[in-house]
Amino acid sequence: MHCLTIISAVDPVLLDLTALALHGERALVLRATLLPDQGERGVIRLAAESTLDSGSDATFGRSSVIDIPRPTECWTCSLREVLVAVAEDRVRLDSDGATVILLPVGVELVHLVPGLAEELASVPGATLAGVAHVINADSAAVDLLEHRPLSALAGEAYAGDGRCAGEIHMVAVGYADVVIALGEDPVGRDLVEHLRPHDTLLLPGLDAELLPELLSVRHDADSALARVHPATTRAWGGPDDHGVRTLDLSSELPFHPVRLREFVADLAGNGLLARGCFWLPSRPGRVCTWEVAGGVVSVGDAGSWDAAPRMLVGELAQSAVGRSGRAPDAPHCHLVVTGVADEAQCARVADAFHRILLRPDELPDALAWVGAPDGLEDWFGRE
Repeated sequence: MHCLTIISAVDPVLLDLTALALHGERALVLRATLLPDQGERGVIRLAAESTLDSGSDATFGRSSVIDIPRPTECWTCSLREVLVAVAEDRVRLDSDGATVILLPVGVELVHLVPGLAEELASVPGATLAGVAHVINADSAAVDLLEHRPLSALAGEAYAGDGRCAGEIHMVAVGYADVVIALGEDPVGRDLVEHLRPHDTLLLPGLDAELLPELLSVRHDADSALARVHPATTRAWGGPDDHGVRTLDLSSELPFHPVRLREFVADLAGNGLLARGCFWLPSRPGRVCTWEVAGGVVSVGDAGSWDAAPRMLVGELAQSAVGRSGRAPDAPHCHLVVTGVADEAQCARVADAFHRILLRPDELPDALAWVGAPDGLEDWFGRE
């Protein structure tokens, strides 16, 4: 079986270091780059960072570069199509080998990998092994908690990209099977621990051999998606010796639409990360999403409650949903908030959460909200 493994990072320097760490290991290492200004509508460049010593690789020489015209209008879809073709080619050339893909900066695991895993399942002789994300603990506090534009790390090629490092890191650390944390800063390391799911592998640096760890894993896209989906994400927690805290806020009650808009800044806090879901009496069937990264609050719609991922029995028992005793697909509010915060700041965020909830005396009138204007049409559209 030929194993394909994926590595992402926000900082291209971390990809350079990872490529060096993989040098000499028994795998073909390919660096993928998106070049929108080349060709008619852009190209995807695959560069062999490290090749097999056997000389059996007929496609990539020691310094080979292949430019592939972008096959579709979507960069992520195009990259997925290219990687499936790479897997098919590698199975033919090296049926028991391994290929490591270093993703372009800015390509998010959660958008690329589930579809890739599904398509690779139809490629005989290929399997998707470990999916990894690399983060620098020495800059993690800034990258995660402050608004650091992607262009500040990846250069002017991303000048028009409105995403910040924190939002990409937060989801990638939750999705990946393996998290590689470079650097020694204790606050940064604690932040990574708080964001890392308990069933993922944390590698403290690149000193040990990386490839065996990646090949020991078989990626489960359903489990990875459940770890980061707003309706099923969990509070992992971690050490608090250096001031890092995680709040696990949950309720079966909905948010009051008017108070949500009124107290949105208080709920977001200052210098915090947050992910999760909530529901509104005006939109009872929809999973409303909440994300705070880099000082920016994002809300959205993640579909219906009955379409949210399902957790395994063991995961369900440990989650806020399992502890509450409610059905997994029942509407609920659940926010996981992480950051460097003291007890007073944590209390302010928790207080805002509880103030926004519908009060017991308001419940008899909750049905009156259904289908009625809620003042949040500019956030969610019309129900």
